[in-house]
Amino acid sequence: MTVFYIILLVLSFTALTAELITRSAHGVKNFGLDRRWLDFHGSTIPIEDFFPHDVTETLITLLSLSVFGLIQIAMGMPGIASAFCGVMFALLVNFGIKHLAVPTAEKIKGSALPKDKPDVDDAALCTQKIVGDDYGEIEFVYKGKGYRFPAMSANETDIEEGEKVTVVHKEEGMCWVEKVEEELEEVEEG
Repeated sequence: MTVFYIILLVLSFTALTAELITRSAHGVKNFGLDRRWLDFHGSTIPIEDFFPHDVTETLITLLSLSVFGLIQIAMGMPGIASAFCGVMFALLVNFGIKHLAVPTAEKIKGSALPKDKPDVDDAALCTQKIVGDDYGEIEFVYKGKGYRFPAMSANETDIEEGEKVTVVHKEEGMCWVEKVEEELEEVEEG
């Protein structure tokens, strides 16, 4: 089990370092894989915050798993028990980064998203297709950083991924949007 943890440590550390270098030097985020692994609609399942959603979070989770596993093996814990405890620790680290470290850093930098954003008439980009009256996802950019929100089509029309949308209503973190073309059509008709 020790060899497994060492290999995992070296691979995750190397990949995480490479990603951080490409992110800072070239502005490439998640090796160009901006799509999230897990795609939950809304925030009704609190356990989703424990699981990694993209490449960076996955690498951090694997790194913390391997470090904690090596510590437990060094303390004499059996391999299976160390793997279970290591996974639980890694999921807690992932949750802590999302809900403690990142919000604290945003408050310190002053780049936290205000509670009233996105607001009505704000522009966004559809990042996950919205079909009829089903959920999708939009990305709202504030001070150069993208924030993702669950969204529904206000007119129950299909909105393709990559289309520009306008927020027409917001309630408890859910946005109702319409395509920019729909908004222009309404203005021309009126």
